[in-house]
Amino acid sequence: MKEMMKALVFPSDWRVELIDVEVPRPGPQQVLAEIRCVGICGSDVGIYQGDHWIVAHGPGGHGHETGAVAVEVGRDVEGIQPGDHLARMGAGYAQYSVETNVVGHGRDEKFGALPIVRNDLTVEEISFADAVGCALNCAERAELERIEGRPAKALVLGLGPIGLILTQILRGRGVEVAASEPYRHKRALAEKYGARVFDPNQFRRSTHGRKTYADHIKEEFGEADAVFEMVGSNETILDAIDLVRPGFRVLVFGAQKMQLIPYEKCRKKGVELVYPEAMVNSKDDVDYWNAALDLIAGSGGKKLELEELITRRISLAEAVNAFEFYDRGEWIKILVEPFRN
Repeated sequence: MKEMMKALVFPSDWRVELIDVEVPRPGPQQVLAEIRCVGICGSDVGIYQGDHWIVAHGPGGHGHETGAVAVEVGRDVEGIQPGDHLARMGAGYAQYSVETNVVGHGRDEKFGALPIVRNDLTVEEISFADAVGCALNCAERAELERIEGRPAKALVLGLGPIGLILTQILRGRGVEVAASEPYRHKRALAEKYGARVFDPNQFRRSTHGRKTYADHIKEEFGEADAVFEMVGSNETILDAIDLVRPGFRVLVFGAQKMQLIPYEKCRKKGVELVYPEAMVNSKDDVDYWNAALDLIAGSGGKKLELEELITRRISLAEAVNAFEFYDRGEWIKILVEPFRN
């Protein structure tokens, strides 16, 4: 009888199940890894709800924010030993996996790609690599280094995990940052990192009259050289276009299937709409896995503050209810630990 493991599967929209399934066996160019932790990403929630373009029905689902340990190494694999701490494993809502995640979309899209060994980091730290890489990609695609003679200004709309990490990265580069977020505890973190924060829920006609929320931010902070849309809302994209400096960039990272863009306003302002692709800078054909892991390790500067982003640590069984009752407002990062009882 073959060895069995626990795993989540997402067979259809609004369904997630905890099942027993055979432990996968590694091929000659694969590594079998024990998944120690995997973060629930907003894309996973979107896949569960059926409103994301990614489909992931197999055991382990789309789980890509993984921290893992090598258990068995294929005969043709070099440089990886059992016990090594591994980054970029995919199909992570399971106790074991052989899937490699390259671009942050949950499955390997580069033939022969292997996980990355980082024994200098804990598996929990490694699980943030995907989110940090996405934030780095957003920061790089903004190309704020072209600003000369004054500090660059950026506005982050939405303070989920990637928005909060992005705020830290931008502040570390000397960028003036403002952030918009309706939830107080998330604003408090961004303020701690040095950002100026705005609460859209405090904006009322009774206090602001005909002025829009975007007008309010422009009066208090000014137009930004880069506006990062991290929410996945068409309304937020419209705000971002209104808030960006003419000729500069709106970075659209929040996921949605369809967007309505105001052509006339974009053209008159000369707005550049940029869509960063997860971990990969499509413009420069580079990925940010190693850069993200180095940043997490604190190479060349201050370490990112990641521990305070973790709201809860839960088991695979508890994750079933976490998907059903997911609280985007109160929760920041939920870590699933497949071997937790």
